Amino acid sequence: MDVFRLIAIGIIGAIACLLLKKTDGQYAALAAVATGIVILIICIKALASVLVSLQEIVDRTGMDSELFAVLLKIVGIGYLTEYACGLCDDLDCGGISKKIALGGKIAIFLTALPIVNALIDTVAKLV
Repeated sequence: MDVFRLIAIGIIGAIACLLLKKTDGQYAALAAVATGIVILIICIKALASVLVSLQEIVDRTGMDSELFAVLLKIVGIGYLTEYACGLCDDLDCGGISKKIALGGKIAIFLTALPIVNALIDTVAKLV
């Protein structure tokens, strides 16, 4: 991932938002959303190679692929929640941002239950 390109897009988007906020606030919000989407697309492309590397690690270690999938879901929920909260904060909707964060935490907790069950099973086998 080219960090300099990511930073440049972010700075250009921020400048566009500042300039548009002075003339018409509605377009500033659209510029913030568009900039965020472009940055998200760049980050998702970069994550593809990371997922391949992580899958190789899972194959070499013999880790249960279902547990690995759960871990990836948890990380994905965390990143998407953080992105949505940041977008809401950019649009001056702090209350909505907090509610999304709460929902993300609950989703992570529910998604992590299979890992907790596997841990309990492992401890029970050891005892």
